[in-house]
Amino acid sequence: MKIVVGYDGSDSAKRALQRAADLAGSADRIVVVAAAESHARAGIAKGAHLDPSEVQQRLDDLEEAQRLLSERGIDAEAVEAQGDPGAVIVEAAKDADLIVVGSRGLNPAQRILLGSVSSKVVHRAACDVLVVR
Repeated sequence: MKIVVGYDGSDSAKRALQRAADLAGSADRIVVVAAAESHARAGIAKGAHLDPSEVQQRLDDLEEAQRLLSERGIDAEAVEAQGDPGAVIVEAAKDADLIVVGSRGLNPAQRILLGSVSSKVVHRAACDVLVVR
Protein backbone atom coordinates (compact mmCIF):
# COMPACT_ATOMS: atom_id res chain seq x y z
CA MET A 1 0.00 0.00 0.00
CA LYS A 2 1.23 3.49 -0.84
CA ILE A 3 0.33 6.22 1.67
CA VAL A 4 0.88 9.87 0.80
CA VAL A 5 1.10 12.37 3.65
CA GLY A 6 0.86 16.13 3.24
CA TYR A 7 3.34 17.74 5.63
CA ASP A 8 4.11 21.34 6.55
CA GLY A 9 5.51 20.98 10.07
CA SER A 10 2.30 22.16 11.75
CA ASP A 11 0.78 20.31 14.69
CA SER A 12 -2.01 18.98 12.48
CA ALA A 13 0.54 17.72 9.93
CA LYS A 14 2.48 15.99 12.72
CA ARG A 15 -0.71 14.24 13.82
CA ALA A 16 -1.33 13.16 10.21
CA LEU A 17 2.22 11.83 9.96
CA GLN A 18 1.79 9.87 13.20
CA ARG A 19 -1.49 8.40 11.96
CA ALA A 20 0.11 7.36 8.66
CA ALA A 21 2.92 5.70 10.60
CA ASP A 22 0.36 3.90 12.78
CA LEU A 23 -1.42 2.62 9.67
CA ALA A 24 1.70 1.59 7.78
CA GLY A 25 2.79 -2.02 7.77
CA SER A 26 6.30 -3.23 7.04
CA ALA A 27 5.58 -3.60 3.32
CA ASP A 28 3.81 -0.25 2.96
CA ARG A 29 5.39 2.79 1.36
CA ILE A 30 5.01 6.27 2.83
CA VAL A 31 5.57 9.34 0.67
CA VAL A 32 5.76 12.67 2.49
CA VAL A 33 4.89 15.72 0.39
CA ALA A 34 5.68 19.35 1.20
CA ALA A 35 4.87 22.22 -1.15
CA ALA A 36 6.22 25.75 -1.16
CA GLU A 37 3.42 27.98 -2.35
CA SER A 38 3.89 31.02 -4.60
CA HIS A 39 2.38 34.29 -3.47
CA ALA A 40 1.43 37.30 -5.57
CA ARG A 41 3.72 40.27 -5.06
CA ALA A 42 2.42 43.79 -4.78
CA GLY A 43 3.34 45.92 -7.77
CA ILE A 44 4.08 43.01 -10.07
CA ALA A 45 1.54 42.54 -12.82
CA LYS A 46 2.50 39.04 -13.87
CA GLY A 47 3.53 35.96 -12.01
CA ALA A 48 4.00 35.21 -8.39
CA HIS A 49 6.90 35.18 -6.02
CA LEU A 50 8.32 32.06 -4.45
CA ASP A 51 9.89 33.04 -1.14
CA PRO A 52 13.26 31.29 -0.73
CA SER A 53 12.70 31.07 3.02
CA GLU A 54 9.46 29.14 2.41
CA VAL A 55 11.28 26.75 0.09
CA GLN A 56 13.88 26.18 2.81
CA GLN A 57 11.16 25.71 5.42
CA ARG A 58 9.50 23.00 3.31
CA LEU A 59 12.88 21.24 2.94
CA ASP A 60 13.34 21.45 6.71
CA ASP A 61 9.82 20.08 7.18
CA LEU A 62 10.60 17.10 4.97
CA GLU A 63 13.79 16.41 6.89
CA GLU A 64 11.84 16.55 10.15
CA ALA A 65 9.17 14.18 8.81
CA GLN A 66 11.77 11.68 7.64
CA ARG A 67 13.48 11.84 11.04
CA LEU A 68 10.20 11.31 12.91
CA LEU A 69 9.35 8.31 10.73
CA SER A 70 12.89 6.95 10.97
CA GLU A 71 12.56 6.96 14.77
CA ARG A 72 9.65 4.55 14.26
CA GLY A 73 11.66 2.37 11.89
CA ILE A 74 9.92 3.65 8.76
CA ASP A 75 11.89 4.72 5.70
CA ALA A 76 9.91 7.35 3.79
CA GLU A 77 10.26 9.00 0.42
CA ALA A 78 10.26 12.80 0.48
CA VAL A 79 8.75 14.94 -2.29
CA GLU A 80 9.48 18.66 -2.30
CA ALA A 81 7.36 20.63 -4.72
CA GLN A 82 6.24 24.12 -5.56
CA GLY A 83 2.64 25.19 -6.04
CA ASP A 84 -0.75 24.83 -4.45
CA PRO A 85 -0.32 22.28 -1.63
CA GLY A 86 -3.68 20.58 -2.29
CA ALA A 87 -2.95 20.13 -5.98
CA VAL A 88 0.60 18.95 -5.29
CA ILE A 89 -0.59 16.31 -2.81
CA VAL A 90 -3.25 15.02 -5.22
CA GLU A 91 -0.70 14.85 -8.04
CA ALA A 92 1.77 12.91 -5.86
CA ALA A 93 -1.01 10.49 -4.94
CA LYS A 94 -2.04 9.49 -8.47
CA ASP A 95 -1.10 5.87 -7.78
CA ALA A 96 -1.60 5.94 -4.00
CA ASP A 97 -4.03 3.89 -1.96
CA LEU A 98 -4.49 6.51 0.76
CA ILE A 99 -3.78 10.18 1.43
CA VAL A 100 -3.43 11.37 5.02
CA VAL A 101 -3.68 15.10 5.76
CA GLY A 102 -4.19 17.17 8.86
CA SER A 103 -7.05 19.54 9.48
CA ARG A 104 -6.18 22.95 10.85
CA GLY A 105 -9.70 23.63 12.05
CA LEU A 106 -10.24 26.79 10.04
CA ASN A 107 -13.45 28.64 10.71
CA PRO A 108 -15.87 29.12 7.78
CA ALA A 109 -14.56 32.60 6.92
CA GLN A 110 -10.94 31.40 6.89
CA ARG A 111 -11.88 28.45 4.66
CA ILE A 112 -13.52 30.83 2.17
CA LEU A 113 -10.62 33.30 2.17
CA LEU A 114 -7.68 30.91 2.44
CA GLY A 115 -9.05 27.65 1.14
CA SER A 116 -8.49 24.42 2.94
CA VAL A 117 -5.80 22.02 1.78
CA SER A 118 -7.68 19.07 3.28
CA SER A 119 -10.90 20.12 1.54
CA LYS A 120 -9.14 20.45 -1.81
CA VAL A 121 -7.56 17.03 -1.39
CA VAL A 122 -10.84 15.37 -0.37
CA HIS A 123 -12.64 16.77 -3.40
CA ARG A 124 -9.91 16.09 -5.98
CA ALA A 125 -8.25 12.84 -4.92
CA ALA A 126 -8.85 9.61 -6.79
CA CYS A 127 -8.11 7.50 -3.70
CA ASP A 128 -9.32 7.42 -0.10
CA VAL A 129 -8.42 10.42 2.07
CA LEU A 130 -8.05 10.40 5.84
CA VAL A 131 -8.32 13.83 7.46
CA VAL A 132 -6.76 13.79 10.92
CA ARG A 133 -7.93 16.28 13.53
